[in-house]
Amino acid sequence: MTGVERGYEIIESLDVEPHIKFFRIRPTDIKLTLRSVFESLANKSWIMRLDQGYLSDAFSVRFERTINHISSNIIHEEDDSLTSDSAEYVISEIARSTIVEQLDYLDIPLGELIKEQKSGNPGFDFYSMNKSNIILFGEAKYVAAQNAYGRALEQISRFHTEKRDVADLCDIQNFCPKASCEEVCKGHKGFIAAFSSKSTPTERLISNIKNNVNYQRLSSHKELILVAVDICQ
Repeated sequence: MTGVERGYEIIESLDVEPHIKFFRIRPTDIKLTLRSVFESLANKSWIMRLDQGYLSDAFSVRFERTINHISSNIIHEEDDSLTSDSAEYVISEIARSTIVEQLDYLDIPLGELIKEQKSGNPGFDFYSMNKSNIILFGEAKYVAAQNAYGRALEQISRFHTEKRDVADLCDIQNFCPKASCEEVCKGHKGFIAAFSSKSTPTERLISNIKNNVNYQRLSSHKELILVAVDICQ
């Protein structure tokens, strides 16, 4: 299924620097986008890829608890508009799926689905791994009527300082090679900042991002991906 079939389209894709990519995505049908995001979250085929039977059972328990909470409290079948809660799921899943499909990076389930709590888990929102086997840690932020890159970058920078990326290895170790997890502990990792955006022209948006102190700190890592999702009015 393409992004258009999911109710959104990629309108910009460029390299800011050789190791820093930028995507800009515009939802074209919010109701369709919400439905496709929920369907993606509810797809548990990834559980069947786990080798050990006990792992499949363990993740199934976490998955069912989380998806039931999301369907009851956050994304409903009849929804045709975003809330502050559903928006961050939309941004996370759009960013995650875009990176998997456009860059052919590793498909790792959204953090909410694989962590112990059914919602509000500490740590990063989503993950992937690039072609160099470097694990990428993603954070999504939504702010109504505002470009939210500052909040996403600030939280990533703070989580990095607090070593929450290292702590999250306990949750994603079953989806990534052991060597890649060990590289994270050595400081070899990347990040994904996904955020709500307004109609600010892309050139100006990227210029503003480059002036952000947390962007400057994070740009020294192995890879940084920026995903702007135009859902602000």
